[in-house]
Amino acid sequence: MRCPHLVWSWWIVPGLVVLLAGCQGSQEPTAPTPPGGDGGSASSPPPPADLEQRIQHFCGAACHAYPPPDTFPREHWRMEVERAYGFFERSGMAMTPPRMADVIRYYQERAPEHFPPLKAQYAREPLPIRLERGKVPPPVGSGRAMISHVQAVRLPRGLSTPEQRAAAPLELLACDMQGGRILLYRPAASPPQWQLLGSVRNPARATVVDLDGDGILDLVVADLGSFPPTDQRCGRVVWLRGQADGTFQPHTLLENVGRVADVRAAPFRRPDRLDLVVAVFGLHEVGEVLLLENHTSDWHRPHFVPRQLDGRTGAIHVPVADLNEDGRPDFVAVFAQEHETIVAFLNDGQGQFRKQTLYSAPHPGWGSSGIELVDLNGDGRLDILSTNGDILDEPYLWKPYHGLGWLENLGGLRFRYHRIADMYGIHHAVAGPICGGPLPDILAVSFLPADKFRDRHQMQADAVVLFRQTAPGQFDRHVLLRGDCDAVSCCLADLSGQGRLDLIVGNYSHPQDQQPLWIWHNAGPGK
Repeated sequence: MRCPHLVWSWWIVPGLVVLLAGCQGSQEPTAPTPPGGDGGSASSPPPPADLEQRIQHFCGAACHAYPPPDTFPREHWRMEVERAYGFFERSGMAMTPPRMADVIRYYQERAPEHFPPLKAQYAREPLPIRLERGKVPPPVGSGRAMISHVQAVRLPRGLSTPEQRAAAPLELLACDMQGGRILLYRPAASPPQWQLLGSVRNPARATVVDLDGDGILDLVVADLGSFPPTDQRCGRVVWLRGQADGTFQPHTLLENVGRVADVRAAPFRRPDRLDLVVAVFGLHEVGEVLLLENHTSDWHRPHFVPRQLDGRTGAIHVPVADLNEDGRPDFVAVFAQEHETIVAFLNDGQGQFRKQTLYSAPHPGWGSSGIELVDLNGDGRLDILSTNGDILDEPYLWKPYHGLGWLENLGGLRFRYHRIADMYGIHHAVAGPICGGPLPDILAVSFLPADKFRDRHQMQADAVVLFRQTAPGQFDRHVLLRGDCDAVSCCLADLSGQGRLDLIVGNYSHPQDQQPLWIWHNAGPGK
């Protein structure tokens, strides 16, 4: 029922096309008297003795795992149950649900009256580095940019060797969800400047790769295709083919699918050509994970054949790595919606994948918002950094179970979940040695938009946080920004070339600030 950190809300007009969904997240009207009950009249007969067992069976068979009563406060359960029954009625499933009145009463009697406030523990000592916040001018063009994704890239113009690419200056590649723009920010230019690389309807994420192997870097873009949540097949994968003169030529590689949230490239089937794995978030009915098999013989007419690897909706991210160390690329997918699970797709070298679940959240309201692969504890194995902070299904709840997690890789494809910190609305996190220590630190951002969370400044909600790792798995919490919880993406990059990581945050929805990016420059050791 959750949304990726790069797809946004139906209620911000230009923006955040939230992948609002799942069994509890619909904004559609519910049936006034769905099958199974009368909505809770005073004359209803007493509930059956096996009600809890029937509810658990109904949830598991009809839609998702059983949601415990403390998933929502008491006053919200009637609406949540009515939504779920509305979904069930429209599904046409042939089963008899418990009476809706009994289910509402069950949850209301067991739910907390209010959520307890989140209790965060903050660092007692200051950071060992100085961070100086700089200004970034807005790009020239119509409207303010709403940054759905930002990453540091090296993107030399025209033909380049691997050595030339490694020596190119770091630049910031940003997706503008409102303007439909793929933008490149050049901080080393004098003065710093923006360049428009291409136009895509609703870009969620762009991947830099030489797809056709011609020595010129390209961009492959995940296009949601719609701001509002929808099951329409409006998503696309767009290839921006790099040209010798530094421009990019668009080609559509995939269309007529649900909203596309992510796309990654790897030689899944043959070492001499790149295929694409695609996360189609969709909504309630249209969503999947696809492999785009590269069958191109003439790059003027690129030919990719889609093959479904998983039919679940709600796929957010599909990062690629060799998870089982067999020399073949695998990938990891995080599924939101009611699934709330992280799954490894293990490649046999021929493009066939074996699925293995690495983690399942405790309940379907968890709010998965993304994953990153990183060796977090320095043991040489890739771990999974995960965030669960999506609030856009119910944009009126401060949820204390939102936060930052670490799936520790124990070897043999076994992972253990650790809670690093609770954080309202956390939407994205990245890791790197920000403070100069031997272990990665973590930068995290939250999204609690001002028009729905009007008390976010009063609540002193953490907006940008640096988690300094002081020992393996031990983190001190340093808040860089409070209240302005307007970011859904962040990254780390040594923009100055001095060997220190700067902190870059994408501004998605701040009501006054027109800067598309917020940058905290790392000035080195503090006093």
